[in-house]
Amino acid sequence: MDKSSKRKSIYKLLFIKVTLSVLLLNVILAIITVQDTISIQKNSEKELGDKIRNEITGISEFQTSALKTFEKSFYDIQRDVLEKITQRNYSNLKSENLNKKLKSLGLDTVFHDLYIIEDNIVVNTTYTPDWGLDFSAFGDDKINHLNNILNSRKYFAERFQFESSTKRLKSYSYQATSDGKYLIEIGSYSEVADKIMEMFINRLIQITDENENVISVNYWFGNTDYQFPLIDQAINRYVPDSLISNSFIQKADQMVNFNIKDQKLNAKFMYIEQDPSTRLPDFALSIITDITHKKEPVFKIIKRQALFAISFLILIIGSIFIAINSLKKHQ
Repeated sequence: MDKSSKRKSIYKLLFIKVTLSVLLLNVILAIITVQDTISIQKNSEKELGDKIRNEITGISEFQTSALKTFEKSFYDIQRDVLEKITQRNYSNLKSENLNKKLKSLGLDTVFHDLYIIEDNIVVNTTYTPDWGLDFSAFGDDKINHLNNILNSRKYFAERFQFESSTKRLKSYSYQATSDGKYLIEIGSYSEVADKIMEMFINRLIQITDENENVISVNYWFGNTDYQFPLIDQAINRYVPDSLISNSFIQKADQMVNFNIKDQKLNAKFMYIEQDPSTRLPDFALSIITDITHKKEPVFKIIKRQALFAISFLILIIGSIFIAINSLKKHQ
């Protein structure tokens, strides 16, 4: 082999070694950087979820504590009304004008509603949207609960609960007629409770506005049979039903990715059990984030690293080429 061929072979080997070394170094660097970026993203998402969860749990506990301070006054009013109704002639409860009945008892119909329940169906009420409501839609637990109250013939009071149709807090009390034909229910709203819920809803909306990629933060109530959100939003229609129901059936956190047209979203449902003493339903906190461009930072790192590798390779090869040409001139 002549000197020229040997020199070319050395140059070629040197070129291959330098190229492979630069590429390998940049691939390793890119992998480390990508892994670090993904880890930072995951930690950031977890921290955000934990932060929101802790804040909402704290607000929920405050809400429960505040309700306890004034709920007894409602029970005293409700007990008095139910006792008066059941002590009088109740044969015509199914057709009686209940608005007049409430007013005659000194209650404002804006804040109080009466329900006459027969065979677990609302057959008369001051709240028209609930006329004909079948409580079996709320599951066996609800039916068994109402039947136990009916059979006991005793006054029973529930703590404030969320009304699915209005999303307002409402306290309910029950009293059966002495013949067990009707179960009379009275529900009462509270201006104070409304203010508490207004503050709560505003904070949920504020959390959404404060975080760029967060589409929705919501509060879901329910059980294994039914679930409903505190805030009615268009995005709720697109959340997979199985995700919502499984949160309450399994009593565990759930997560899923889903698409709306060209937008890719991630929905997390964090299940939170209430203290049994509150008699408030368990709830799930939902956080929906836009992950359409989640991989962009990774792609940017890969592109940047590729550009750096090519530039560095050109620089090294150019330096070698210049050095070789300089050596040739001095030979």
